[in-house]
Amino acid sequence: MTHKKRDSRLTLVAAVLVIAALASGLYLVLRWWDAKTAKPEPRGEYSGRHVDTIEVDGVSYSRRANLTTVLLMGVDRDGDVEVTGYRNGGQADFLRLLVVDGGRKRVAQVQIDRDTMTPITILGVLGNKSGVRTAQICLSHGFGDGREQSCLLTADAVSNLLLGAPVDFYAAMNLDGIAALNDWAGGVTVTIEDDFSAFDPSMAPGATVTLHGDQAELFVRSRRSIGVGTNEARMRRQQEYLSELFSLMSARFHDDKDAIGGLFDTLSPYLVTDMARGRLINEAWAARDYETEFITLAGEYAVGGDGFKEFHVDQDALQKTVLELFYEEVK
Repeated sequence: MTHKKRDSRLTLVAAVLVIAALASGLYLVLRWWDAKTAKPEPRGEYSGRHVDTIEVDGVSYSRRANLTTVLLMGVDRDGDVEVTGYRNGGQADFLRLLVVDGGRKRVAQVQIDRDTMTPITILGVLGNKSGVRTAQICLSHGFGDGREQSCLLTADAVSNLLLGAPVDFYAAMNLDGIAALNDWAGGVTVTIEDDFSAFDPSMAPGATVTLHGDQAELFVRSRRSIGVGTNEARMRRQQEYLSELFSLMSARFHDDKDAIGGLFDTLSPYLVTDMARGRLINEAWAARDYETEFITLAGEYAVGGDGFKEFHVDQDALQKTVLELFYEEVK
């Protein structure tokens, strides 16, 4: 090789490295600027659909007074997984909206299937809003920063689904928190219907088991490798588990206000929430004797053109549920 050819190749390599460095630098600058200018604002930034007054069939309805809504999310991501970019924040596999009605002294727990189709906000790779599309509601959390921004996007998606009913607060828990919550309650007792024995011999069909540690995550999270493998079947297991869990929590909360703060402190390492500790304690303490109602949205399952499961809510039934839960007729 001549010196001339070698120098030419060295010059070419140097030029490529310089261009790569400049491109990387530009990308980082754009990421920084986008993050600086695209942080989430108060609720409704993405959808803008939150409404306090609606009209149905010529009748006006306003949002009920003394109403607090809290969106609970279970995110399929471990706490030590670093989120990079704005499109891998983890899916919200578990969604349940608590509607605390201080006027009627009741708490409604609205179970939302992860595959429910509703408008969600799509973010680009730099965090900019690139549009809105109808998709599985669990995907809404995958966009954003994996923390507050992802939670806001999911809260807006839930509001979109519920015809604009506002979501006041959110609390998202990652996978690591399931065992901590379960063990704080002293273990949750369930009857095993699906076969978990390949993962835990004690969790065979027909057995009654008090779940401890990782058994709780196995029971409420497993899907494809268990039973029929559908999210619908998993939701039934989750409902069984949560009914027992809430009974245990209610018993502890009823006579011990400090237990509420203790639970918050136990779960704090696994939580992303915009609800202050004091507000949570006061809401839970006030609602300890309220009547509890579990609500499952009516609808039908289908397989989309991309081969993924979809749940389509019955719009007439949904409208009745939303009006009953969130609104009252304007006299």
